[in-house]
Amino acid sequence: MQKIQVPYKDIVLPDGGANEEFLASLRSRLKEMEGHGEKVLLCPEAKREDCKDTDAALELTAAYKHCARRLKDCEVVAGFCLPAVFKGMERESELLENFKSELLEKHPHYIFE
Repeated sequence: MQKIQVPYKDIVLPDGGANEEFLASLRSRLKEMEGHGEKVLLCPEAKREDCKDTDAALELTAAYKHCARRLKDCEVVAGFCLPAVFKGMERESELLENFKSELLEKHPHYIFE
């Protein structure tokens, strides 16, 4: 299964809003892949400075939940990689479970790696 890196800095604008232009281009790229029998996992890519504490981790989760909503009709998306930036954080397991449950809320078919 192909993995596509989705940088946090690309999906969130400096003011904290969603970068809809980037999300639209990602959606177009994924729609072009449909019909080729491929499935992809989207992999959150963030730096430690993007995710300094639990509040920042929850903001990151919200950003990728919004990303998933924008890509909801892309059949090629099988799911998401779990954010590597959560590793070693306080409450790591809770943050990972929250990430999964937030995305599964509207996308019960997603798998996570």
